Amino acid sequence: MVVINSSPIISLAKIGKLELLRKLFGEVYVTEQVYKEIMSKPTYPESMPIKKASEDKWLKVEKAHEITAPLGKGEASSLGLASKLKQPLIIDDKKAAFIAKTIGVECHGTLYVVLLALKRGLIKNKKEAIDIVNQLINNKLYLSSEALSEFYALLDKINVS
Repeated sequence: MVVINSSPIISLAKIGKLELLRKLFGEVYVTEQVYKEIMSKPTYPESMPIKKASEDKWLKVEKAHEITAPLGKGEASSLGLASKLKQPLIIDDKKAAFIAKTIGVECHGTLYVVLLALKRGLIKNKKEAIDIVNQLINNKLYLSSEALSEFYALLDKINVS
């Protein structure tokens, strides 16, 4: 089980990799705030697979109390839900990740999903993992040079071809 914010779930849906979340975590939770944000653009291609995941019941939409923090509503509600459920949070916002860690919420970014999928054999090899990261970048997921450097360093340590 995991809680996910809008940017990672939208980014994975855009490149056709939403199913990785179900295979890795079973149940995936988003807040009502995040789900409304995604569904406010029903004509966007990434909205349909996310809606279907909700209909298929592996994507759970939950009401959450926002934490009081200098964050957007989606980030604050996602952090609040992860804290309430005592589950890890997938979020790419650096400020939200910092706050999560200070209040004891385990936190990872979208690149963690790619690395974990590679380790568990859901992604065939390192080349495919790199291709997925490039697709994410090409579809407007902002990844800092620091995050990319860490990704490549961790990728080198994974024992697959």
